[in-house]
Amino acid sequence: MVRVQPGELDDPALELVREAEVLGSPPSHDNGPVTSPMNDPLAVPPPDLDLDTLPATVARTWGLDGELVAVHGERDRNFRIETAGGRFLLKVHNPADQEPVLDLQLSALRHLRSVAPDLPVPEAVPARDGRPWVVLSGQDGRRSSAWVMTWLDGRHPDVQGLGHQQLREWGRTAARLGRALRGFVHPAASYPIAWDIRRLAQLRPCLTAVDAGRRPALEAVLDRFEHRVEPELRRLRAQVVHNDLAPGNVLVDESSALTGITDFGDMTHTALVCDLAVAAADLMSGREGGLELAPQVIAGYDAVTRLEPGELALVADLMAARCAAAVLITAWRTREQGWAPAVDAGAYRQLEEMLEVGLDRLAAGFVTALRGGSHPAYGVGGPPYHHRSTAELLAARQRSLGPQELSYASPLHLVAGRGVFLEAADGRRYLDAYNNVPVLGHSHPAVVEAVSAQLATLNTNSRYLQEAPVELAERLLATLPERFDRVLLVNSGSEANDLAWRIARHATGASGGIATSWAYHGVTEATYPFSPESWGSAEPPAHMRLVEPPPAPSSAVAEAAEQLRSSGHGVAAMLVDGVFTSDGILGPAHAWTAAAAAAVHEAGGLYVADEVQAGHGRTGDALWSFVAGDVPVDLVTLGKPMGNGYPVAAVVGPAELVDPFVESTDYFSTFGGGTAACAAAVAVLRTLEQDQVVDRVAAVGSRLVRALCEVTTGRGEVAGVRGWGLALAVDIVDAESGRPDPDRTRRIVEGMRERGVLIGRTGRDRSTLKIRPPLVFADEHVGVLTDALGATLADR
Repeated sequence: MVRVQPGELDDPALELVREAEVLGSPPSHDNGPVTSPMNDPLAVPPPDLDLDTLPATVARTWGLDGELVAVHGERDRNFRIETAGGRFLLKVHNPADQEPVLDLQLSALRHLRSVAPDLPVPEAVPARDGRPWVVLSGQDGRRSSAWVMTWLDGRHPDVQGLGHQQLREWGRTAARLGRALRGFVHPAASYPIAWDIRRLAQLRPCLTAVDAGRRPALEAVLDRFEHRVEPELRRLRAQVVHNDLAPGNVLVDESSALTGITDFGDMTHTALVCDLAVAAADLMSGREGGLELAPQVIAGYDAVTRLEPGELALVADLMAARCAAAVLITAWRTREQGWAPAVDAGAYRQLEEMLEVGLDRLAAGFVTALRGGSHPAYGVGGPPYHHRSTAELLAARQRSLGPQELSYASPLHLVAGRGVFLEAADGRRYLDAYNNVPVLGHSHPAVVEAVSAQLATLNTNSRYLQEAPVELAERLLATLPERFDRVLLVNSGSEANDLAWRIARHATGASGGIATSWAYHGVTEATYPFSPESWGSAEPPAHMRLVEPPPAPSSAVAEAAEQLRSSGHGVAAMLVDGVFTSDGILGPAHAWTAAAAAAVHEAGGLYVADEVQAGHGRTGDALWSFVAGDVPVDLVTLGKPMGNGYPVAAVVGPAELVDPFVESTDYFSTFGGGTAACAAAVAVLRTLEQDQVVDRVAAVGSRLVRALCEVTTGRGEVAGVRGWGLALAVDIVDAESGRPDPDRTRRIVEGMRERGVLIGRTGRDRSTLKIRPPLVFADEHVGVLTDALGATLADR
C-alpha cells in the first residue's frame, strides 16, 4: 500500500526532485504567453494514480518490494520506496513531460557519475527489463513516464546559517558541477525554458500580470538586459548547465557537508555564467545582507573555474535577471492558473535592493572583491558618492568647480557607462559617438580587472624595479617603427606634448613652434600656444607660427619655418594630429604630413606626431596614424586613450633624442608609469590585438561613412561627409548661402542628444559634426546613429 505520513508532503527535506517550472514554449511578444495547458507543465494536473495497485506495479517492474511513502511533488507524484535493501525514489512524471527531456536528464546523470563520481547525484535504477523508464497509465487514462532513482539522504541547508566558508563551498560546488558537464552534449539541451535567464527578454509579456507597483523595477531590468546584457552574453562561454543550484535542490548532513544534488529539470544549454548567477541569486534571496555575502559565492566558483572578465562583469545583471524572472513567471502563473510557488516576494525584495545600490556599482564591487580586494568603508557598492538630484548636483558643481563648461544646454547627468553606451541619472541610455578616450568602450572588463587587481597588489612609482612599466614599454615599442626605442611615461596627453616640446628644445636649441590653425595639443603653459582652438582669434605668441591644415598647401610649413628663423627663434618642433581633429577632421593627408615633416627637418626641427586622438587604431588602417602614411616623425605622443581613460600617457622616441634629455635634466614623473596605470595600458594594447580592433574599425567606419552619405543625400544644409576609420565629420552650412552654420550645428547636436545619441562639434567655425565613438562601435550601432541624424536634420 501507499502511506502518507502527517506533514510529510510539506517537508522540504524530502523535496528531492522539485521538477522544473518551465514554459514549454517561449512567450509571444505580441499576445503574451501563448502556452496552452499542454505546453505549460504546471498547467497539467499531476498523474492520477491507483495507489492501491502501485506497490505491486513497482515490485513487478523494478523488483523492489516495500512500502511506498508519498513525498513532495509539485507537478509529479514522488514516493520513497522503503525496502529491506534500502531506500529508493519513485518518480512518476507529469504527463506533459516529453521523452527527449527525460533522456536529457538521465544522460546527464550518467555522464556526471562517470566523469565526477565525487559529486553526489542520484543514479537511475533500470527496470527489470533494462528500460530506464516505463510508461504508466493513470486512472483517468493519461500516460506518464516513471523511473526509479537511488535515494539521497540529507536535509536542505539553513541558508541563514551559512557562513563565508559554506558560501564559498557552494560556489565551488556550482563550478565543479559546471566543469563536469563541460563535455556533455544532448539534442534536447536546447529545449527553451523560461528559467533560462538568457531568455529573460521573452518574459516581457508577463509584465501585464505583475502588480503595477512592481512594474517599473522590472521594466528597468528588462530594458537594461535587452540593450546591455543580451548582446554580451552571445560572446561568452556556453554549455549545458544545471541551472538551479538553489537551497531546495541541495542536501547536506548535520555538519553541512554536501550529500546530494537534485532536480535536473531546469538543465539547459546557456551561458556558463548564468549557472553561477542563478545559484548566487537564489542563495542570497531573502537573506539579510545577502548582497554583501554574494562575493563569497562568486569567489568560490572562481577558485574552480576562473571567470573571464566579460563573465564577471555580468554577474550582477544576471542575478537581477534571475530575480526578475521569478517575479514575472510567478505573477503570470498566478493570474492564469490561480496559484504558483511563492518565490516572488523574496526575489522582488532582493531586486529592489540591487537596483537601489545600482547594478553597475554592484558589478564593480564584485570585480573589486574578486580581483582587487575590497574596501571596508565601501562594501560591495564601491565608493560612497552622494546621490543628488540633477538640480542639486548642478548647483553644487557651480559652487565648487565654478564656471567650467558643461556639454549641452541642459547638462547631461551621467551615472554609468558600458561599451558604447552611457546611462543618465533618469535611467535613459545614450549611444556614445563622441568620446574617443575609452577606445575599448566604457568600463571595459579587461581594464577594470587589470587596474583593480594591480591596485590591490602594488601601485607605486617607476623608480623601483617593476615588471609593469617594462612590459608596457616593450609592448608599445613593438607596435612602432624600429627607430623608436625609448618610452617616457606620463599622466596625460597635455603632459606628453609638454615633455615632447622640452625634448625638442633640448635637442635643437631652438624655441619656435608650428601648429595648424585650429589645433589642440594641451592645456599646460608650454602646450597652450600649440592650441589655437583654446585661444581663438587672439594673436599667436611670438615663438609660434600657425599654418592652414590640408587641403591648404603644405608649402606654408616651410614659410613658417623661415619666419621663425628670421625672428631668431628657429624651429624646435611642429606638433601635428594626423586626423586634424580640432581643425575639422581632415585626414588622411599623407602627402601633406610627409611634406610638412620634410620642411621641419630642413629647418632643423623635430616633427612630433600627436597620436592622442588619432592613435590606438582610430583610423582603421594602422595602430598609429603616422605609420599609415609612413611619415618620418621624430617623437610620438600618446594620451589617456592609452589606458582607456585611466590617467596614463607617453612620449616615444629614439635614444639619441631621449637619453641626453633625461641625463641632463634628471627627468622623472612620480606617477608617470605608476603600476596601476601601466596595467591599464597593457590591458588596452593586449585587447586591441586579441580582438583585432583595427580591422573592425576599418570595416565599421567604411559602413558608417556610406550610411551618413545616404542619410544626408539631397539635404542642402549638409556640405560634405568624410571619415578616416572611426573619426568622421559632417559639414553643416546654411542651405541658401552655403556658409558654415554653427548655430544649426549646435541645434543638431542638441537634437541628437534628445534622440539618445551623443556627438560633438569641431572646426574653426564650429560647424562640423564630430563623430568619434569608442572603437567598439559596431555595425548594429550604425543605424541607430544615422536614424537619429536623419530625424534630427528633418526637424532642425
